[in-house]
Amino acid sequence: MNPSYFRIKLPMDEAINRLCNWIYKAPKEIIETSMENAVSVACVNGQWKGAALYVYYNDGWAVFEDLSGGFSSMPADDWLRFARNDPLVVAGYNDAIIYAELKVIEDNIVIKDFFEYSEKPDSYKNIGKLHSEDKAPIESWADVAAFIDEDDIVFSENGTVYIF
Repeated sequence: MNPSYFRIKLPMDEAINRLCNWIYKAPKEIIETSMENAVSVACVNGQWKGAALYVYYNDGWAVFEDLSGGFSSMPADDWLRFARNDPLVVAGYNDAIIYAELKVIEDNIVIKDFFEYSEKPDSYKNIGKLHSEDKAPIESWADVAAFIDEDDIVFSENGTVYIF
């Protein structure tokens, strides 16, 4: 599996506007669809049409599922510029290549910055600690996978695919 997402505690319209301003791009396509069809509408002839996000709103959070991987491995400083003073969670893993990242930002402070990639062992990073780590420490890609799998906010049957 290779789920990857970022979520920000903002109204949807504000989150979309902030994203577009942050990456200096407007979407090329906006397609309302189901989760089941998100990848197929983001591809043509087996190729991504561009950076593709499946976007929806859940429990006060704008959620951006990164379908094409265009937002992975970005430094925490870049995410701080996107988050500003709003809570942000960036998480992803790929069990086929042993890769994981988790960044949690609150009040313009990086609370957690974790990165592991088996092909670049020198890039391992584990800075900060979440309150939940008293019971379940995050020390490896598998711990990030468990964090993601338990994140109730990240799921919606229906949403919108944004292609940049």
